[in-house]
Amino acid sequence: MKAMTLLPLCFTSSCLSVLLLALSLCTICVGDQSSDPILCIPTERLALIDLKNNLTDETNRLSSWVGKHCCSWSGVVCDNVTGHVHEIHLRGLDLNIFNGPYDTYDEDEEASKQMLGGTISPSVIKLLQLRYLDLSLNDFGYSLIPAFIGSFQNLIYLNLSYSHFGGEIPHRLGNISTLRVLDLQHSIHSGHLHSKSLTWLNNLKGLEHMNLGGINLANASDWFPVVSNITSLLELRFSACGLDQSPSNPTTVRFTSLIVLDLSRNYFDSMLPAWIFSLHNLVLLDLTGCYFSGVLPGTPGGFYSLPSLRTLCVSDNSFVNSPSFQLSSLSNLRRLEVRGCKLSSPILQNLSLIEHVDLSYNEIVEEIPKSLSNLCNITTLYLGGNNFFGNVSELLERFCECESLKLEALDFSGNYLIGQLPQRIGKLKNLIKIDLGNNNLTGTIPDSLGSLSMLQILDINTNKLSGSLPDTIGGLSSTIGGLSWLEYLDLSYNKLRGSLPECIGGLSKLYHLSLLHNSLTGILTENHFANLTALKYLRVGENKLAFKLSVNNWIPPFKLKELRADSCSLGPQFPSWIQSQKDLTRINIANANISDTIPDWFWTSFPSVVNLNISNNIIQGKLGDVISFAPLAVLDLSNNVLHGTLPGNFSTMHFLDLSNNNLSGSLEQFLCFGIQEPQPLQFLLLANNNMSGVISDCWMNYKSLIILNLEKNQFSGIIPPSLGNISLLLLDLDDNRLSGNLPLWLLNSTSLVAIKLARNELMRKIPPSIGGNNTSMRVLSLRSNHFEGKIPEEICHLRSLQILDLSHNDLSGNLPICFTNFSVMSGRSEASNLIELYYTMFAVPLVTKGYTYTYSTILYQVTSLDLSSNRFSGSIPDELVELLGLRFLNLSDNELTGTIPNSFSHTGKLEALDLSMNHLNGNIPLSMSQLTALNWLNLSYNKLVGGIPTGPQFQTFGELSFTGNALCGYPLPACFQNNGDTKGSANDKAYGRDWILVILTLVGFVVGFWSIMASLFLSRQWRIAYYRFLEEIWFKLQDFIFLLFLRLTKRSRPI
Repeated sequence: MKAMTLLPLCFTSSCLSVLLLALSLCTICVGDQSSDPILCIPTERLALIDLKNNLTDETNRLSSWVGKHCCSWSGVVCDNVTGHVHEIHLRGLDLNIFNGPYDTYDEDEEASKQMLGGTISPSVIKLLQLRYLDLSLNDFGYSLIPAFIGSFQNLIYLNLSYSHFGGEIPHRLGNISTLRVLDLQHSIHSGHLHSKSLTWLNNLKGLEHMNLGGINLANASDWFPVVSNITSLLELRFSACGLDQSPSNPTTVRFTSLIVLDLSRNYFDSMLPAWIFSLHNLVLLDLTGCYFSGVLPGTPGGFYSLPSLRTLCVSDNSFVNSPSFQLSSLSNLRRLEVRGCKLSSPILQNLSLIEHVDLSYNEIVEEIPKSLSNLCNITTLYLGGNNFFGNVSELLERFCECESLKLEALDFSGNYLIGQLPQRIGKLKNLIKIDLGNNNLTGTIPDSLGSLSMLQILDINTNKLSGSLPDTIGGLSSTIGGLSWLEYLDLSYNKLRGSLPECIGGLSKLYHLSLLHNSLTGILTENHFANLTALKYLRVGENKLAFKLSVNNWIPPFKLKELRADSCSLGPQFPSWIQSQKDLTRINIANANISDTIPDWFWTSFPSVVNLNISNNIIQGKLGDVISFAPLAVLDLSNNVLHGTLPGNFSTMHFLDLSNNNLSGSLEQFLCFGIQEPQPLQFLLLANNNMSGVISDCWMNYKSLIILNLEKNQFSGIIPPSLGNISLLLLDLDDNRLSGNLPLWLLNSTSLVAIKLARNELMRKIPPSIGGNNTSMRVLSLRSNHFEGKIPEEICHLRSLQILDLSHNDLSGNLPICFTNFSVMSGRSEASNLIELYYTMFAVPLVTKGYTYTYSTILYQVTSLDLSSNRFSGSIPDELVELLGLRFLNLSDNELTGTIPNSFSHTGKLEALDLSMNHLNGNIPLSMSQLTALNWLNLSYNKLVGGIPTGPQFQTFGELSFTGNALCGYPLPACFQNNGDTKGSANDKAYGRDWILVILTLVGFVVGFWSIMASLFLSRQWRIAYYRFLEEIWFKLQDFIFLLFLRLTKRSRPI
């Protein structure tokens, strides 16, 4: 499609186009304008013929270049008096050169065909009177710009833009002293055209319009002194030239006549140059993406000195947050673009003539539309990605009240707007784009939207819209000249319900249709797609729509690039109409009720597919050979009933998920057969199949592999050594029949983050030479194997470990005290979500709280230590219960003795503790009742005695937590007096009387008593004083008793 009319003026060359037209009209003389055709000069005709012969012309654009009357040839303009060729117009198809997001594949293809190629014949220099040469928008294969072009003596206009030239710009172009317009702009992505110096411009004294956008001028340090001396310049465009230096305050600036200055997309990363404010005639200033950080102090004038400015583009600069960025004086401003500048306050006050506003992706917090002083002049309003709040109805109602309706584009996406779309929105007849996605809008879609016949883009995704799609949506297919206008429709992630109206099939220009994640129901037939000839993206997944086609061999009118119909019903047969969609790059028909075999044509029909998801169906049969998939493709066929062996050529994928099927055979053919070159496979997921045999030792060609999941198969033998030569992140070999020793390289890997080897037949001791400072291990699961001996102290070198599961083995000895080395378990560091994305494909089952729970998406937050069902003996180290970051601890079913440590901390995160089926004795420590996070406890079947501590957490535990002991108190029967204190004992060294305390008390009494008696016995003076003191006390006591007796007898006498 053509570029939308809303393209920012900052990125067009409108001034050049106007001048081009003016020059053309001044000299135009097409051969058929008079009754007698003008005969061109024979030598010039031959030069044109030679030019044609050296060009490639796929679409015969030069088919008229025959015969003698060359002035009548297409693209040739002659002087109507002399017959000399004055102009050559060979511009390619003027498609949107900025690659807008909604150009169709067919239009891109057509533009490519229209391009001329080949070489430019030197014969053109024989066109001595040539004044105008336009070869733009063609493809010359990045060949050099011919230096002989600099030989033209009368050339005024030269345009070679976007014609795929490369190399150094010939300095001979500077010989064209008559040149007024020079346009060499190229795509910023090509980078093939460059110039190391611009001194060749010094001779172009009359140059008025220059565009070198996209040309690499990184080494042209002389750009400013050269250009600033061209006093005739009116327009200067140096966008995306790799410039990084500009003088902040040069002594002389001579190009003060400039009306257009475009320095966008150059990374200056400096203060805003003061010389810009000396260009008082500027009408357009584009500094987008220059990363100017501020304005130099004392800079005279500022933006106040640019009173003629009509277009200002300063996106991606931080200087706009400085106090000097004041726009109130720019009374003529019509267009303002300030995207991505972290702007926090609105800047639209007093801009009464503003027409185009783009303040997207800032940090503005404001209720709309407080700072919009005159909405009725605005044609485009882009305020997405901010923090605007308020009711969208009020804003739209204000637009509807304007006498002259000018609004063409409205973008408030990614804000916090509420409210409903008003019925009066249909009055905004000029609307081309509406984007209100990612807000909190409610209500239904108004019927009046159907009257917006000019609408091209409608995006209201991720809101809370309800109701059904109105039938008037078909009104958007109103045509002008037989063309429909709506091209982009996105209503995904709402609460829409009901069926999809058939009239949507009349939107013949619709390019993108997205209705994902709603509650739409009903049947889709051929009528829903009847005229959708332009459709490229069909995204109707996560609904309950059913495709019911009356024609078995239906061929759709469109050619899709992406199909998302997951959770819709396309079955039970495999949808054959997909075969006609040869351009598909992404296919998602997961959970689509397909119970069929994959047809043979499927594996050869999509040469460009990069993402294929057919998971969660009932697809049967064997896998075919992948012949035509694009390199590095993603293939997900998990959760089906596929059987047979794994083909060898699947290893060229980037991501392969065949888990939860019924595949059999070995990995030999897949891994090893005919593979000599490195393979790109990064994710291999084959869990829960019926594959068997040894795991082939052919991993040396899979250096890119980061996730390998082979759990729940029947693989046997040893873990292949070649796995140690690749940088795996996650390795899952649970539930197989692997045997032999635990390879030392596994525990010393610097890349592995998670290892799962549970429920295999691995044996012998855990190797002691474990880990180092460079290990990143966070998950190690070795449960249900045949490991024996002690846990080596070196296991604590795995400092990043968050989950350690050694349960159900034959390990023995004392528990290590070095577990405090685990930084996350000990609480010294927080769990990192560095590989949270990968954990979504990797699940770890943990036995916690008496059940097996599987953790995946929040696995990085889990800390667990499970040493249960072994033969560990001795006491529980204090260090083990002091791990403040540990959430789950399981030491059950061992031979542990002694008392439970009294080192539990109320600041710990412990949620589940299982010490059952050991030989622990003594009281339950009082500190255990302070575990505020504890919600599951099992102390059953030990030799614990005494009262169960009271506390908020202990009131939630049932009898099963304490059964099999000699305990009392809630929830068990109450304690008798000789059963101990139900508050628990603070002393856990012994049970019953504390004889040490008794002895110390008696010794203290004896020492104190005899100290006093010895003093009285040895000192006569102390004895006399002591007896006098006692005598005084006795007399005072007698007086007190006598007075008390008198008072009581008085009260008892009758009145």
